[in-house]
Amino acid sequence: MRDFFTVLEFELMNFLKNKIFISSTLIICLILTIVLSIPTIKNTFFSSSQEQINNEEIVQEEVIDSSRVYGYIDENMVVKDIGELESNFPNGKLVPVKDVSELEQRVNSGEFSAGYIIKAPTKYEYVIKNNEMFDVNRFGFEEAFKTYYRIQELKDRGIDYGEVKDLIEPNIEVETKVLGKDSASNYFYTYILVFGLYFMIILYGQLIATSVASEKSNRAMEVLITSTKSTNLIFGKVLGGALAGVIQFGLIIFTGLITYSLNAAAWNNKLDFIFKIPANVLVTFSIFGILGYLFYSFIFGALGALVSRTEDISVSSTPVTMMFVVVFMISIIGMQNTEGTILKIASFVPLSSFMAMFVRVSMGTVSNLEVIISLGILALSTALIGFIASKIYRMGTLMYGNPIKLKDAIKILKSE
Repeated sequence: MRDFFTVLEFELMNFLKNKIFISSTLIICLILTIVLSIPTIKNTFFSSSQEQINNEEIVQEEVIDSSRVYGYIDENMVVKDIGELESNFPNGKLVPVKDVSELEQRVNSGEFSAGYIIKAPTKYEYVIKNNEMFDVNRFGFEEAFKTYYRIQELKDRGIDYGEVKDLIEPNIEVETKVLGKDSASNYFYTYILVFGLYFMIILYGQLIATSVASEKSNRAMEVLITSTKSTNLIFGKVLGGALAGVIQFGLIIFTGLITYSLNAAAWNNKLDFIFKIPANVLVTFSIFGILGYLFYSFIFGALGALVSRTEDISVSSTPVTMMFVVVFMISIIGMQNTEGTILKIASFVPLSSFMAMFVRVSMGTVSNLEVIISLGILALSTALIGFIASKIYRMGTLMYGNPIKLKDAIKILKSE
């Protein structure tokens, strides 16, 4: 155990003393602190001029509103009362135009935001410079055109539109009663934590593999493997890198939570949906996240032992990286439907359970028994992968030349 702790301390301090590690952590925490403190800084130093700023914003809004001008052509004198149509058109002012060429020219020049050529009571042509994915100018006019048509048709039948408006356009009130988890409100912090875990595993997994490969390339591994057990080396290296990642990620999350709690009032609690994370969710994320992190770290450590040059790591680790990306995508897509079959199956598979089960706990409904079973499978699988990684690590000291595939290394171990 003494050798293990010696390796663990050495690897951990290598990360913690690294200038890039320190600077990146400080920069991220500093940026997060500044961004979350902006409302407080603004209220403290610029509150005296707030009224002037508000007045300027109102004037600016009026200018923007007056610039929203739309042209129209009534080809067959369909619209008898343009004022009635314009009163139901919330986007801006409607200006009559003589002919189509003038309308197109003024739309193309930007003088008009859009143009409408009215052909019949229920037919018009829409003229726009650029077609957008979601165009409020079109839908706004269409709703106004429909309303005007209803008013005129009802008037011709001797019916006042105001008397039947509530029947045509009833005001529906709806309240949502959540019996389980409110997935919508939990979505953002779940996504941030899952993405952070994904980034941490990819980054530190590559660093661990590079560290192992560099020792092998300079023959330091041969000396180390004769000085202590391979399990002490691989577990010390992986846990050292894992602790460094946990410390960095933990500091970032802690900085965000503390800074927001101090500035929540200035934000009017608008970011509670991100930073108000339930304790059980954080505990689940910590346990499953660390085990999943160790699971993949052992794999990356074994991959580092199977190459003779650090340049070969990217090629050797590509299948594992691609598999991990698939796991990440299953979890992200599963956030749209936490009761989906694929996500449920993935929450018990060690390769993906650390993400999938966390998503289910955070956003869905899952029994304690399922969580315990998934956790037990993941813990046993992580220990098994660690044991296999230590064997591959020892075997890798004697293998140089072309990179060895992970599946081939496992076959060699079985034959022995």
